[in-house]
Amino acid sequence: MTARTGELGSIILERGKRGNFRRAVIVILIMAALILYVGGKVRIVRLGYQIEALEREKRELERANRALLIEASSLTSPARIEDLATKHLGMVMPPKENIVVVRRKAATQ
Repeated sequence: MTARTGELGSIILERGKRGNFRRAVIVILIMAALILYVGGKVRIVRLGYQIEALEREKRELERANRALLIEASSLTSPARIEDLATKHLGMVMPPKENIVVVRRKAATQ
């Protein structure tokens, strides 16, 4: 009877080693899955912050672009250019007989 008990004891011991190994593998797999899940969530949050920063920068650049367009339109207005030419550069309007109107030809293909 003792020989059978020893065999049973060794079988139980072997099953225990297998069980511990399986448990360790399962725990490692669960930890790896959790790490991957948390890593993905962290990446999503970081990308969200980057998107928010880029949208803020886009709004600032659009505001600056509008201001520059307004400034460009005021600087290139014909009335302003004429005023600068006559007052600051001493230019005068040419007489009507010296004005030549040039018309563009329609593009022929």
